[in-house]
Amino acid sequence: MMKRFWLLLPDKNNSLEITTVNNKLSLLESSIETVHTIETGKYSLEKLIDNFVSKDLNAKISEIKAPKSSKLIVLFLDNSFTNVSGSFITFIGGIESIDIGDRQEDNVIHI
Repeated sequence: MMKRFWLLLPDKNNSLEITTVNNKLSLLESSIETVHTIETGKYSLEKLIDNFVSKDLNAKISEIKAPKSSKLIVLFLDNSFTNVSGSFITFIGGIESIDIGDRQEDNVIHI
């Protein structure tokens, strides 16, 4: 079973500036923390997703139609993962929600 972590994006901008201040993504699985370092630079959302995929993370850009339209990065992780954190999560605005696939799919557009 998969767990989806819906990550907020700071604005409608389609690019993010990753620096040494905001380049850590921590995945918590039980009591084990795995830290991924995102290389610094300016990323389009697509390039950032490609970077996650190159680290064997299943990630997509999605948009929620209701109640308000907003773009999000979605990490698809094994159900054993309990949280994501780190300076990258703080930089982008945090976690919008976590679900196990029970969000109504007709309100989600995978871009």
